[in-house]
Amino acid sequence: MITTILLLIGFSAGFLSGAVGFGGGMILLPILTFFFGIEAAVPISTISQLMSNLSKVAIGFKEIQWKKAGEFLLFATPLTAFGAIGFVIVPKSLMTKILSICLILFAIQKLRGKLKLTHSKTTTIIGGGITGIINGLLGISGPLSSAVFLTLGMAPIAYIATEATAASTMHIVKIIVYGKLNLVDLNILFQGLYIGFAMILSIHFNRYDLCFDKYTECGDKCKSLYFIALHICVVPLSFSLFCEYPLSDTRC
Repeated sequence: MITTILLLIGFSAGFLSGAVGFGGGMILLPILTFFFGIEAAVPISTISQLMSNLSKVAIGFKEIQWKKAGEFLLFATPLTAFGAIGFVIVPKSLMTKILSICLILFAIQKLRGKLKLTHSKTTTIIGGGITGIINGLLGISGPLSSAVFLTLGMAPIAYIATEATAASTMHIVKIIVYGKLNLVDLNILFQGLYIGFAMILSIHFNRYDLCFDKYTECGDKCKSLYFIALHICVVPLSFSLFCEYPLSDTRC
């Protein structure tokens, strides 16, 4: 039963992230935390998101802006590793509360249009660094990285593929760190792989047709963004309960 639910959640997360360029991890994390606790949820989500993003990279490979991705990753790569180490060190009950607050704040800021940034090389590099440490610590970064890449004025598929390239790199860094610190075992690997497989299927089924052709015009008013934001705001309100009694009986 849990497997079926997670596959459906993975399919939904992939469908929406393929349409708007982000949101998959923000949908997955609350659900995975409910079932497994945050210490397992973040590595599982990372593996799933890596598969999802690699799929988007493959779809839009010819459109990737490698120079822009490189500028973003200049600080993002080392700070992602630093944040991932911090995730292991920080008490999990505190990390769950921080994650809940950040998920809600990201959703509110995205809906209010407060994550729009100015276009400059400095924005890309500094934004990448901030994204990296948040991604490493909390396992989320989509709203911030999307805000950075949207300043570059790229075509829709180029935007999704370039952002996915940067995201894939950060996820690989996190998986290496989690592996070195013994946070990834076979169970977590398999959970991440089959959820990731469901996300890949939905992305290829979707092929960016949900609303992304109109993304640059409709911006934050896209219905998918509102669905993601609603999910993000409602679910984390129960994180304190999930942390004490996750279904996996894993304490946060």
